This record gives sequence, structure tokens and C-alpha cells, in this order.
Amino acid sequence: MGSGRLGHIRLPGRHESSVIETPMCTLFTKVGSAPYLGVEMLKRISNVPEIAAMSLGGLAPHHENVREFGKGLGEFTAIKSSLIFTTLHDASAAVTSGKNDRNGVAVWGKGGKLKLDPSLYVKVQEAFRPDWFQALSDGDTDRGTAKKRLIKSVNNTLDFLDRTLELTQESEVLKDSSLIGVIEGGFDEEERQRSAKETSARPVHGFLIEGFEKGHSAVDLFSVENFSTLLSKTVGCLPEDKPRIMETVWSPLQVLQAFKLGIDVFSSAYPYVLAEKGQAMVADYTIPRQSPSAKLEKEGLADGCLSCSGFIIDLKNKSNFEDFRPVLPGCKCYCCANFTRSYIHHLLNTSELLAYVLLMIHNFHQYFEFFSCLRKSVKEGTLDELQASLEIQNNVRSVHET
Repeated sequence: MGSGRLGHIRLPGRHESSVIETPMCTLFTKVGSAPYLGVEMLKRISNVPEIAAMSLGGLAPHHENVREFGKGLGEFTAIKSSLIFTTLHDASAAVTSGKNDRNGVAVWGKGGKLKLDPSLYVKVQEAFRPDWFQALSDGDTDRGTAKKRLIKSVNNTLDFLDRTLELTQESEVLKDSSLIGVIEGGFDEEERQRSAKETSARPVHGFLIEGFEKGHSAVDLFSVENFSTLLSKTVGCLPEDKPRIMETVWSPLQVLQAFKLGIDVFSSAYPYVLAEKGQAMVADYTIPRQSPSAKLEKEGLADGCLSCSGFIIDLKNKSNFEDFRPVLPGCKCYCCANFTRSYIHHLLNTSELLAYVLLMIHNFHQYFEFFSCLRKSVKEGTLDELQASLEIQNNVRSVHET
């Protein structure tokens, strides 16, 4: 496993003065806004990423409305201070299989399926005016996909890319937008490397690596045989001067592992996935880290607390009924400064929307803080210590789950 890399991303166009540090995550959104959080509430959170990822499933059906508005998706969604990165699929959701073909790709929203061919896809992007946009891709593959389907996935994605490049080069609206090429190939090394080399030969501005799973799943990819080796070899085929992106839902430890293999940009869907389950992040990113016994005492893992498991605390658990501590003692987020575990437990049990608002505030704060600590650890040469700390906490989680 490598050591990862620090970097800076510079963008053309209206954000040409922006310089974004990597490793980083994008701001996860659903239908154009941070889940459960309005624009003003988002301002209460520290270290909010400068790039907002917006998936097309819930937005593409409304592209004509955005076109008539005339100011792009950032202004339309009131996240106008952020750079906009349009992606195909919601990173937090599984993708319905079997709906892609050589003519186009299916995306899904509340209104059902929308089939996007390259022509419609570019038309949607012209309406949205993103700073980055993912090329159309056929990522309907996972570790069980047959070789024949993997070849078709790579071929379809390259064909979509060529057609998208042709159309965008003719577009005055998209002249300052950066096209992100997509790497496919499932778990097949030959197809992964073919996809990476062929995509690198096109004039794209970065690379999104997908196709290891069909949207979000409960599978820990790092537990799958050959995943790390395959990802490393895929990244090795990509140029050094362009960002590598993955939209996989990953814990801090998994992010660090992927970062060491060469990934620069990640999704922040993980905080949302936890919040939907009534769970909050309680990982410790400090170096030097507290002793294991002090950490356990701080988070309530000592004395057999059933609601905690290393990285997370389950606030639906009845053990929080009379727990009047903050979600994470010492956390400076709005949630921890003003509310207790007991109160959020009550909100969850009574199905109050405020529970999810508070959990999103806390989880976003913690996840964004992790990326600040990750960059700091690389600069200070303590990346291995940070990984060891997270692995200890993950082992605590495993013990409590058995």
C-alpha cells in the first residue's frame, strides 16, 4: 500500500482563483441540497467542502426549468458559493440493475426511471452549467459480473465518452466545465487497465473510478480479495496530474486506505447513511491519540455500553434514555453544544425530523473534520499513526458487534 499524496485542484472559469486541497470530500446532496439541512443551517458546520456533488436522478427531469432559470444549478439550488459536480447516481443508494445499454444509461428519481443518451445528457449539463461533470457511464457491474458484461461496460462507457466529448466541444455553455472520465471494468484487471488507459488518452480533466459495486451496498470492498491490488493497479495507469475520485460510501478508516492507494476525492454520503440509521460518528482522529481505556471511558464504551461500537454510537438504543452527555464529548458542532444523547434518542423514538437534522450536523462536522486531520497527518508524517488509531477503534467496533 502506498502513502497517498497531497495535492491542489485548480479550476477554470468562474472559480479560476479557487485552489482546493486534496485529499478532500465533496458535499453530499440529495435533489440539490444537503440532506435535512437548509442553506442557513449548513453555515453552522465547519469545513464544509467547496465542491457539492449533485446526482442527476432527482434533478435531470427538471433540466428545462433550470434552463429557463438561466443561471445554472448552483444558483437554482441556492448553493451558489460552491463548485458544482454533477454525477449520475446517488452515492447513498443502490442502483437498479439491467437498465443500461449501448444507447444510454438509466437514472432514478422520485418520478421513476429516466434514460439518458449522450445527446440528452449534454443538454442536461448545458442547463445545469456545472464546474465538473461526470461523463455518461455504464457502471452496472460488481464482483459477480461476467467477463462479457464487463467488456460491454467498458466499451459502452468509452463510446459514451467519445460522443460526450464531441458534443461538449461544440458547446459554448460548457467551455469552462471540466469533464471527468469514468473508469470501469468490475473486478477484472485486464478490463480495468484497458478502461484506465483508454480514458487517459482522451482530453478529460479527472477520473471517477466506479463499477466495483452497483451503487451503495453493505459490502466492505477492502475485505474483498484482490480489491486493494486491483485499485492500486488501476490508479497506476492514470496520469499523476489529474484528480482520482471515488463515490463509494466509506468510513474514515476506509477513506484512509483508499487514499493510500491513490484516491484524492471522496463522497461524504457516509454521514447521511449513518444518520438515516439513527447513528452518530464518535471516532477519535487526534495524534497522539488518547489511551484505549481513556477513549472507551469518554465515549461510554466502558462498562458494557450497548449503544457504542468504535466509530459510531447508535442513538436509537435504549441505553441512551438517560444519557445526558453530548453525542461526542469535546465535539464543537452545534448538535453537541446544545443537545444530549437522551434528547436525540427521544426524537428518534418519536420520529421527529429534528433528530435527523441534528445527526446530519454532527456527522457532517465529524466527517469534514476527519479530512482536515487526514491532510494534517500527511503534512506532519503521522499518517501511519492515524491509521493505527483508526484500526484500534475499528477493532473495538468488531468486538462489540460479535
